[in-house]
Amino acid sequence: MIIYGVNPVIEAIRSHPARIRYVAVAREQSGRHRRVIEEAKNAGVAVRNLPGDQIERLANRGVHNGVVAEIADAEYADFDAVVEREGTSFVLIVDGVTDPQNLGAILRVAEGFGVHLVVLPEHESVGLTSVVVKASAGATAWVPVAQATNLSRAIETLQKRGYWVYAAAADGDAPDAIDFRGNVALVLGSEGKGIRRNVLEHCDRRVTIPMSGRLESLNVATAAAVLCYEVARQNRK
Repeated sequence: MIIYGVNPVIEAIRSHPARIRYVAVAREQSGRHRRVIEEAKNAGVAVRNLPGDQIERLANRGVHNGVVAEIADAEYADFDAVVEREGTSFVLIVDGVTDPQNLGAILRVAEGFGVHLVVLPEHESVGLTSVVVKASAGATAWVPVAQATNLSRAIETLQKRGYWVYAAAADGDAPDAIDFRGNVALVLGSEGKGIRRNVLEHCDRRVTIPMSGRLESLNVATAAAVLCYEVARQNRK
């Protein structure tokens, strides 16, 4: 897999240098490029200097800032192993989000607010692509992401381990009316279809972000930020 952009490449170097085959930097270098080179050399990662047009081709015309890296294909976390790990208490389940920009932004939110595991359905969802890695600004290097063949069963597993599972859906309670302390899982759905019915029916409770404007809902990544902030705020207390 080719990842691109200064921040995603630096975070990949810092988190999993053994997975990086090489880092390539444009020959026309800036201070940011020299920072990437220094990080790579300190981690023992091979560095190549390439013409700008070759960087452009490797990044498939994405916004690369003159930096790309070839890494081993993204590895998904083992759902059961992470859930059973001591200290895991905050899980984010993302049902049917197919836009890589949205998933990348959600993963950036997850990393920022201390989510311990993000769970995606194996089908009808975007995975850990290079566009997702770029959109996450490197968060994919730090947040475990698991795939589940059946989200309803994943929810049942969490409930057996003492999690309360909250679905972001209409006709629910406001976030500040819910006690999010302890083991919590949030479920978010795609903007078009929302959470699938069979997944929604397995959740313990619905949570709805109050809106006072003319639009009925928020972008899924923005909703994730609001809800994850509230969970993190309550658990900091």
